[in-house]
Amino acid sequence: MQVGSVLPKGSVCWPDPSFRMSRPKKGVFFDAGGTLFEVAQSVGFHYSRYAEQFGVAVDADWLNLRFAEVMASAPPLTFPEAQPSEVISCERQWWYNVVRAVFESIPFPEFDRFFEAVYHFFSQAEAWSLFPETIEVLSVLSQRNFVLGIVSNFDSRLPTLCKALGIAHFFRTITYSSRAGQAKPSPEIFITALRQVGIHPVDILYVGDHPEHDLPGPRSLGMTTLLLDRTGRHATVDALRISQLSGLFKYLEPIGQQIPD
Repeated sequence: MQVGSVLPKGSVCWPDPSFRMSRPKKGVFFDAGGTLFEVAQSVGFHYSRYAEQFGVAVDADWLNLRFAEVMASAPPLTFPEAQPSEVISCERQWWYNVVRAVFESIPFPEFDRFFEAVYHFFSQAEAWSLFPETIEVLSVLSQRNFVLGIVSNFDSRLPTLCKALGIAHFFRTITYSSRAGQAKPSPEIFITALRQVGIHPVDILYVGDHPEHDLPGPRSLGMTTLLLDRTGRHATVDALRISQLSGLFKYLEPIGQQIPD
């Protein structure tokens, strides 16, 4: 979808027509992991070093490949039938299943203790690294009075992690799949975020790094979407692409210039 275009045919209908009347605010929503921050070193690096503490030697590169395979076939990180009090235990079990699958071919007598250690580690800021431009871009957007949000396929550790990384205060909403009950690419998780900020989707720019997860949902609602492609690996994807977060600034002014029919 081009910047400022109207909703395409077949789009999901935004449920509140009143937003068409008065839309003074504009916003920028972001994906989280891979967009604002990334795992420091790599997942395989940390799995390998923790496994070694429990007497299991596994190559970090192999673990990275195996982790990618497991994640590609994992069910969505969302629990629509769970009670709010059950979500955290559901998240933990989801991750237990993922990590267990990564190591399924490897004898690991103390796997449960290993899992508790790595699960705790990835809730801490030291496990993650902000991209160099993240703070500056968020600061400039905030100074320009854009309403900022996160929409991510993540778990309940995300708000605390954002706080530990020093970026939580920038965001009006931090919406993540395990609590929202829907995961990207479904537009429903974006609708949840939109309701929290009270802004029409045509007035939102969304930035993410995953073509399948981050483009269809917001596009179907009328958002302008940017694919963050730092390495050029998505050159054939039909999308507006930027190579770093600061590239989004040239797409801000046209947001919301047309109101969908």
